[in-house]
Amino acid sequence: MQLDSVVDGRAGQAGNRIALLVAVVTVLLFSGVPQGHAADGPAGRERGARTAVTATLASLPPIVAPGTTPQAPSSTGSLLATFAPAAPGRRVVLERRTGRGWRAVATTTEDAWGSAAFSPGAGTYRARAVRAGHTWTTRAVTTSAWTPEFEDTFSGSSLDASVWNDQRREHESVYAPRTCARVDAAARRVEGGVLHLGVAADPQRLGSPCSYTSRGTSGTSPYLLNSQVATEHTRAFRHGIVAARIKPQRAKGMHSGFWLLPQGTTYVDGVPAGGTEIDVMEFFGENGRGNETIGSHVHYYEAGWDKVSLGDLFPAARRSLDGRSWWQEFHVFSVEWTPREYVFRIDGREYYRETKAVSQVPQYLVLSNLTSDYELDDLSPDELGDTAQVDWVRVFDATSRQTSRVTQGRRTS
Repeated sequence: MQLDSVVDGRAGQAGNRIALLVAVVTVLLFSGVPQGHAADGPAGRERGARTAVTATLASLPPIVAPGTTPQAPSSTGSLLATFAPAAPGRRVVLERRTGRGWRAVATTTEDAWGSAAFSPGAGTYRARAVRAGHTWTTRAVTTSAWTPEFEDTFSGSSLDASVWNDQRREHESVYAPRTCARVDAAARRVEGGVLHLGVAADPQRLGSPCSYTSRGTSGTSPYLLNSQVATEHTRAFRHGIVAARIKPQRAKGMHSGFWLLPQGTTYVDGVPAGGTEIDVMEFFGENGRGNETIGSHVHYYEAGWDKVSLGDLFPAARRSLDGRSWWQEFHVFSVEWTPREYVFRIDGREYYRETKAVSQVPQYLVLSNLTSDYELDDLSPDELGDTAQVDWVRVFDATSRQTSRVTQGRRTS
């Protein structure tokens, strides 16, 4: 696909345009916890209290894939049942509609998000959870195979030059300059079906110190190579679900990222609809406090490069860590970008929704591991071998119909 062959979420090819479906049932629980039952989870803390329970079943692309090792992407959609208030450990049953009624096909338990993920075959499903003698059942959703508009699994031993290019830019960022770094292919590699994005010493300037000033503080650093690859000249997308399975680096003093930039990397002053920077995921390495988390942002510019930033670091995303650290496991980071909003998720769990500054123009993909001047003081030579690992990247168009459907229901028993 050439740069002007843009995947447009408004196109009407229904065979490849499968809407994201969400069914929500809200229940008012008037009774307290029955005698003889222990209160389990937040909903059981106040006996006799009127508690609102929300049960959601979402039909998503295959964007739920945590794990410690690389794995091939799936075409089977994900079903994510979420109950609020959450009760981690509560049993959740997935049921499939058959000619004889509903039949249980899978069982698991709620996680820290109050969610339970399933990857069933095509069909119509609902989910139910039981606690303290009461049952909540979601409305039904239908799922089928998802076909990505774009996919790269980084097979072979080199990056596909027909898709990706190294963005060889120095001093690119106005707000986070990289005085001592340049992008070069020598800092990244493809190995074992994974793209490794690293930082390396610049062999052309070994032994030469680089002077920089950041936030009022001066310092010196070795000259460095950074990784930054993009579909700048080959692929651009307008709306859809953009996802990448990534294991971030551990090293501090660099930050890995998965983001989108507008075609031509041009902005319209004060008009975010004319293009934004969409940071799906950024990670800044181990901080020594054990509370590291990811950031997601949307940036655009007023006249004179006056930057407007939305988003933040999101501690809630740590709920997805299964007793490990970020650099020990892969997660799927995604943004659902529609004409109305951005929805940021990790393994299908939403942690940030933004309705402001929504871009309406084609944008290209960027994967990077960078050393901005403000973090150079935290980078030590022994960390230069560390890499962020990208297992795969996929783009799904899910916006040709209404993106979500919300229905109201009742407690079933």
